[in-house]
Amino acid sequence: MKTMRSLFMLLLLASSSAHATEDASLVERVDAIFAVAADDAPGYAVAVIEDGKVVLERSHGLASVEYGAPLTPTTPFNTASLSKQFTGLAVSILIEQGKLALDDDVRRYVPELPEYAEGPVSVRQLLHHTSGIRDCYAVLVAAGWRGSDAFSGSDCMRTAVAQRDLAFTPGTRYAYSNTEYLLLQKIVAEAGGKPFPQWAMENIFQPIGMDSTWFVDDYSRVVRNAATPYSRGEHGFHRDMQQDSGVYMLSTLRDLGRWAIHFDRRLAAGDPVYLRMVESGTLANGESVPYGFGLMLGEDRGQDIVFHTGAWGGYRANIRHYPARHISIVALNNGGDNDMNPKKVPRVAALFLDEANAPVEGNADILRDAPTMRSDQARLRSLAGVYRWKDDAITITLEDGHLMAQYLGEEKVPAEAKSDTEFWVPAYRAPISFSTNRGESVLLFRSVEGERVDLFAPGDLDAYAGTYSNDDLATLYKVDVEDGKLYIHHFRRGDAELVPHPAHADRFTGDMGTVQFVRNGSGRVDGFDFVGGNLGALRFAGKSSVPSPRRPARQSE
Repeated sequence: MKTMRSLFMLLLLASSSAHATEDASLVERVDAIFAVAADDAPGYAVAVIEDGKVVLERSHGLASVEYGAPLTPTTPFNTASLSKQFTGLAVSILIEQGKLALDDDVRRYVPELPEYAEGPVSVRQLLHHTSGIRDCYAVLVAAGWRGSDAFSGSDCMRTAVAQRDLAFTPGTRYAYSNTEYLLLQKIVAEAGGKPFPQWAMENIFQPIGMDSTWFVDDYSRVVRNAATPYSRGEHGFHRDMQQDSGVYMLSTLRDLGRWAIHFDRRLAAGDPVYLRMVESGTLANGESVPYGFGLMLGEDRGQDIVFHTGAWGGYRANIRHYPARHISIVALNNGGDNDMNPKKVPRVAALFLDEANAPVEGNADILRDAPTMRSDQARLRSLAGVYRWKDDAITITLEDGHLMAQYLGEEKVPAEAKSDTEFWVPAYRAPISFSTNRGESVLLFRSVEGERVDLFAPGDLDAYAGTYSNDDLATLYKVDVEDGKLYIHHFRRGDAELVPHPAHADRFTGDMGTVQFVRNGSGRVDGFDFVGGNLGALRFAGKSSVPSPRRPARQSE
């Protein structure tokens, strides 16, 4: 018996040792993904949850560079838009309790909003980002706020109340807007009978055991041991302003791990409150919207994923669920790392999904591996030109016998010919293909077609000069010409050059955004729109008949 027991203990020790080695190897590989986090720099907190257990929990770098305080699993971070899922959960709970309905008119709870000519906005449309209410941060910037200014929840509400129109008819488009979730918090407070931070604490965080998580409605509040936000500058890291982005959520890696376990279990149990959260939205034309109740819905490596990211100042946050595999990944950063959400977190997922690399789009891997061929130069020359792709432009040129692709505002990159019509672009990890429609070349990139258009070359720049205003936002811009270039000026934002957009007539781009000048029936420029995905078209009208005076010297921030 002693021999059998000794043998069992030896086997157990061997098994434990192998498991420890495997874990150590996994930790080493995850650490390598976040190796850029130095001991004297801001860093990351990362956790992986599998089958209801935290199998990895790591922290790298400093919560405070000034004081040398390290990040830990209990360091509070501003989670930015990752927190939208908790607002979505609050709405779903109130729906289950019969205190709220998806098709309720938003003005039932927020009566100070205007009655829109485009039609009423519903709670459902706020949840799925299909309301047409513009993103308040983009609107505030258009109104003259600088990126370093602190935006409060009250500031955002003022933009919603002041604007008498919507970016589009409710339910006809998807356009991500932070204003919608700020409005949802107000709706929860009204329907739930308590201020939103208090309601969330009592009905969500405390029952789950998230003792270090709360919504903050005062950004000046002192939070012990919180991660300080930083951004990388020319001479190292600089402190980012801790802004009040409305009512935002502070949480820790450990608490978000508890949430991941709870969320996975409730989904698996078929809880209607949680199943409702992962239902996609639908547009009026029946098209599906890949957004649930504060959660993005998608696919990765053949697996359905439920996720949300966050980015505010120097903070980055990510929570990524693979429900069928019962795997969740949580990652937080205080160093403004723009690669964490799109690159590092998917690489961590690949380790736990037993795949070293994410597959490229669709059947593109077959095209990528196909031999590169020499194409007929006349054929390549016939493909060159400017293509209007979505609201942007892709320019195709022929240089030294090779096709080059250039996305608007980016560098030119080579395209490898795989056939007469198909090209692999290594820099994009995706193909570009060409076809002909009514005698014109059409480009296909990431499943979206782009038509070839004439290059926009503005003639008389003085036609755009003048003064433009938006009465709702009490904001004024001046546009003028200097040394053959077009400039836009705002008292607080300074000056920025407006560069012609290659694929859209009367459209210019610059540091202040994208400006689309509009003409009246006689062809005269009489206004401009700031255009963008979450702005729609924000109109500035009232162009003066006399060009604004030139200024002797230009100042930029």
